[in-house]
Amino acid sequence: MAASSSSSHPPPPPLDKHDVLISFRGGDTRYSFTSFLYEELRRNQIKAYMDVREFETGDKISPALEKAIKESKISVIIFSENYASSTWCLNELVLILECMEKNGQTVLPVFYQVDAFIVRDQTESYAVAFEEHKKSFNDTQLNQWRKALNEATYLHGLNSNDYRSGPLLVGKIVDDVWSQLRKRQTSNDLYKGFYGIPERIGEIERLLSINGSTGARVIGICGMGGSGKTTLASAIFQKLHRDFEGHCFLKNVKDASAGHRLDELREKLLLDLSKDRAILRVDTPYVASPPIGDRLRSIKVLTVLDDVDSSSDLKYLIKEPYEKFGPGSRIIVTARDAQVLKNETDQIYTVELLNYTESLDLFHLHAFKNERPAKDYEVLSGRVAYYANGNPLALTLLAKMLHSRSIEEWVSALKKLEKVPNKDIQKVLRTSYEGLDDMEKDLFLDIACFFAHYEEFKRDEVESILYEEESTIEISILNDKSLVTIDEDDDVISMHNLLQQMGFAMVCEEDKEPGKRSRLWIAKDISNVLEKASGTEKIKSLSLHLCDLEKNVKVSPKAFSKMSNLQYLKIISHKDAQFKLIHDDGPGLEFYSSDKLRYFCWDFYPYKSFPSGLNPENLVRLSLTDSQLVQLWNEDEPPPALEKLKSIDLHRSKNLTQLPNLSRATNIESICLRSCTSLVQVAGISAANNLRRLFLCDCTELKILPTSICNLKSLEFLDLSGCLNLESFPQILEPMERLRRISLKETTIKELPQSSIENLKALSRLDLSHCKTIEFLLKDMCRLRHIYKLEYLDVSSCEKLESIPELPPSLTCLDVKFCDNLKSIQTLPPSLTCLDAKDCKSLEKISSWRTPLVQEQRCFSYIRFDYTFDNCQKLDHKTRNYIIPLGASAEILSLARSTRKWKCKCDRAASIVICYPGDDIPDYFTRHDSETTINIDLHPNWCNANFLGFAFSFILDLSIASEAFDHAKIECVFSFMNGGVGEYPYEVPVKWHFPCSKLNSDHVLILYDHDLSCKNLQKKFAANWSSICNATKASFDFRFSLHDVAGSKNSRIRKSEHWLIKAGDGCHKSIIKKCGVWLIYDQEDGGKLMDIDKKLKEEETKRSAQLSQVDGGSTHEFVCLGDDKANANTVAAERETKRVRLSQVGGASTSTHEVVRFVDDKVNITNTDDDESHPNTSA
Repeated sequence: MAASSSSSHPPPPPLDKHDVLISFRGGDTRYSFTSFLYEELRRNQIKAYMDVREFETGDKISPALEKAIKESKISVIIFSENYASSTWCLNELVLILECMEKNGQTVLPVFYQVDAFIVRDQTESYAVAFEEHKKSFNDTQLNQWRKALNEATYLHGLNSNDYRSGPLLVGKIVDDVWSQLRKRQTSNDLYKGFYGIPERIGEIERLLSINGSTGARVIGICGMGGSGKTTLASAIFQKLHRDFEGHCFLKNVKDASAGHRLDELREKLLLDLSKDRAILRVDTPYVASPPIGDRLRSIKVLTVLDDVDSSSDLKYLIKEPYEKFGPGSRIIVTARDAQVLKNETDQIYTVELLNYTESLDLFHLHAFKNERPAKDYEVLSGRVAYYANGNPLALTLLAKMLHSRSIEEWVSALKKLEKVPNKDIQKVLRTSYEGLDDMEKDLFLDIACFFAHYEEFKRDEVESILYEEESTIEISILNDKSLVTIDEDDDVISMHNLLQQMGFAMVCEEDKEPGKRSRLWIAKDISNVLEKASGTEKIKSLSLHLCDLEKNVKVSPKAFSKMSNLQYLKIISHKDAQFKLIHDDGPGLEFYSSDKLRYFCWDFYPYKSFPSGLNPENLVRLSLTDSQLVQLWNEDEPPPALEKLKSIDLHRSKNLTQLPNLSRATNIESICLRSCTSLVQVAGISAANNLRRLFLCDCTELKILPTSICNLKSLEFLDLSGCLNLESFPQILEPMERLRRISLKETTIKELPQSSIENLKALSRLDLSHCKTIEFLLKDMCRLRHIYKLEYLDVSSCEKLESIPELPPSLTCLDVKFCDNLKSIQTLPPSLTCLDAKDCKSLEKISSWRTPLVQEQRCFSYIRFDYTFDNCQKLDHKTRNYIIPLGASAEILSLARSTRKWKCKCDRAASIVICYPGDDIPDYFTRHDSETTINIDLHPNWCNANFLGFAFSFILDLSIASEAFDHAKIECVFSFMNGGVGEYPYEVPVKWHFPCSKLNSDHVLILYDHDLSCKNLQKKFAANWSSICNATKASFDFRFSLHDVAGSKNSRIRKSEHWLIKAGDGCHKSIIKKCGVWLIYDQEDGGKLMDIDKKLKEEETKRSAQLSQVDGGSTHEFVCLGDDKANANTVAAERETKRVRLSQVGGASTSTHEVVRFVDDKVNITNTDDDESHPNTSA
């Protein structure tokens, strides 16, 4: 995007130097028709060339005119009565027609007060002219002119006799010229010299809804100074204005308002829109006056108001725009302040700054005139692009400043920019700052010099740390004026580096002595102040990163003693920092006895306690990490008043033995004591009613957590991971309605107290991984399912755990990998999207697998549905050959249906990967013993309305895989043949990461991916889809490759990324031993599966009736797991209408003990007896 400011005129389309050349006989039309035409073309932003010479001398065309003819896109030739009498004009005509022939230029002849046949046949005045020319020119020249005149009359042209007046003819010429220009323009022509424009204009056009909304529509464009608001508005105006009956571009509205010239702007606006000069006779014309309103209501207009900084100015210029402008009218308003636009516009587009590539392109255009720079300049250009951070104005101004300068001058200029900002850039940026009040200016400097310096702060953090209650509105004002940016996703406040540099410059202007400035952030200045104790009451904030120090700094004990107004103190360090702050061995630093400090952060804090002279009463955030603290303050004295404290972080304070008394910190929200390895108890926090996060991880001496923790009613996250001596989880005697996450990883607890589980109603994530001593989750295992909101459960590497009880239906992720003694999992719940049972060497049985017939729409946020049973060699026959294959088919069918139902637009929609030990492909796949290719015949109506897509299955032998590779990728190439008529190849990459170096037997791999859905295939094949639907054969060729992951222990051979193993690779046998394809069909319209297996139904009904006679009897074995409260007779009735033949999923043979149900829109696959005689399932 080219740089712009609000003072620039709307630039015409950057095509050639002239769009249109006018060829005319000066004596006939210069001061009449041609002059009027020229002005009208210019008024319509069409660049016209008109020879300004009063008298033509000589016979040859002037070099300037010749150049203009060759550069123009269109030539308008005005044939008048005496046109042929000028040899100059005749030579122009010859050259124009030559350019038309060679370069494709457009020629528009206009016969002004002369008939075309006179020109063609050279009669009347044209005959007289040629008689005169015979005296001076030979026949060759005369014939060339005659031929040119003759040819011109056969081109499409206009005749003045067909129009009642000259203005009507001029209007028609302008329309024709504009139409021709629009046809010739490409996006490259229109935006030549501009970068990033097309994408941004496309977004604004979408907001304008040119072909959508029929009413008037107002769109705002806002952004920081120099971001290209005017450029965008101008480009859109140039592109669209000819499609409107009236159009007007008002520039510099802010300056006009400041100069009391708004009346002039409004007059121009109404005159340009209505083209009624009677407006000039009205003292104070405005939009709503009856005559003007009637006119404007009848026409469609396009208006741009550029650089507006007041809502009242906007209303003054366009009063009641929706009512007074005709249908389809569009108004574009640019402003730096979004608040100006919010109440007066339908939508606001915030200008997106240029990315790095666009920035370099724009910079190179102006710095090197689009020539490729030398390598040394390329590196420096990158530094300029980084400095400008996407601001087009800054890039353009810096490019012009550095143009044609030496490398040495570039280096010098960039060094200067680090200290002294460019004055022209700052002049534009300071405009927004100067419009702030004193409190807003103060906040801007706080953010520039502290909150946007070194680390990230969220908006609510900044608001809580600031003194003023008005901070919320002030931050909004800065955001509206594009002086700060608030990230939409994480609410982090940031500032463009040019604006931040402006803030730095303003603070440096306060005083030459750093100690007398309001804010310190430059390491050299801070070093001087700390060593000499030269700080004063002026200092409000101090922000230092020790990595910026150029030497060790000896801190004076009185360094902070005079800083009576210090509010924000931040000293950030790193253990490997080259230089450090050196402190005396005395009692500590002397602080001014002040209660103004609100933010105190000091990494590697060197003292044993909090500074004695410092009053923490107004402290909001305290962070003393990696400190030498023994106790924060004297525990023998009353605890300090800490009502405003929100966060305390003392992590890795290895000498701290107990949590400081925080009984008066009633509003604290976060406590972090991570890796406080001497901490033995946690007390004094029961009054922290607002505490949300408590981090006690890696507190290796912590043995017990008090039951009073249940008083923390706002607690959301409790992290006890790595507390190696924690043997029990506390009894939670009261409900904790907000506790969502608990981590007990690597603790020595043996079980979870039942009372605790019952009172954790909101728990969604529970991490028990690496708990070596835990033998069961609960004594009453059935209670686990009552944690209704649990979504994530990690019990991986719990070596003594033997079974997983019935799980809550809300669970989406279960991690049980490396549980060496785990033998059974009761139920896989319907919401489960990830199961990792890798290397569960003792796992024998999964009792049931429940799957919804259609996945919930929210499930599409998951990228992968993973079910991994790697190296689970003891899986029983039913689990291996029935539960998992049938569960896989149900999951795939469910997801395939969901893709159609929810019309998912996500490019990364869900896929399914299922892997388990086995050497045979499930029967619902068309199996082939060929390692890498499947060829199948297709039925005539194979691609009908019920077709959902493809799934694949493989038998993999990874015993040959080298330890050098730790994941794999499978790709597939489709080919469809239509009776030998055509072949349609299509490459579908199905990427699957597989720990290929650790499998010790053949494994079954089942894959389904969104790329394999019918909907996506239809999109990919596009125009060929109808032919593919008539295909009679299909071929699927698979490629398997092994990779290593970057950063792994084998990353040294990352260049082997495309190593391929296939059949026929010589010394290697094939990794893919078998493969299969499943054509998935939705066999019931509307998603209903109503085909009833009578035998299964009768058996089920009979056994349900028996169970219903038992009071309170469980129906888990036969009814949908999770429906245990349902009456058995009701369940039996539901089965009458919802149970289906197993072949609906894929044609499996089933015994009466292997139950497949469709209850409450869920597939339930149940393993109900111990007989091993079941056949291999085909789902």
